Amino acid sequence: MNTSWGWTPARPEGIWRHGCRWARPFTAAAPWVTLALLLTTFALVQGRLAAAPGVVFNLPAPASGETIVPGLAAVVLPVVREGVSGRETIVFFDDARYSLSDAASTEALRERLGERAVETDNSLLLLADARVPSGELMRLVGLAREAGVAHVQIAERRE
Repeated sequence: MNTSWGWTPARPEGIWRHGCRWARPFTAAAPWVTLALLLTTFALVQGRLAAAPGVVFNLPAPASGETIVPGLAAVVLPVVREGVSGRETIVFFDDARYSLSDAASTEALRERLGERAVETDNSLLLLADARVPSGELMRLVGLAREAGVAHVQIAERRE
């Protein structure tokens, strides 16, 4: 096979004409076998690798199989204010409103949590909106621990 400019290919029989005669069909089928294996693998995995939104906590296993029923509950909401502070987190606890951006309000919340924790079973449920930053929730958990609350549970309310 000569081309118009005088070049002749090194192997005129083509790319699939190498190896034993019985191996040629398997060589041609290799990409299709690979595709079938990939599709089978994806079907077996079937979405198990998808990440769920949220914060990962490595907590120890509970001492018993029972869940703790909280004695105290606080509602945590983000508030956008025009003007002075912009965005802040508000905590509603015991019919009172506390702002986490104000130091005096945070201290009052810590004292009230300490008083109420002694009266109840030392567990607190934080009912948080999904828009509350996780750093604020961790700050509330630390505040509750400082006040003497032994168990803190966080529940999220989606938008």
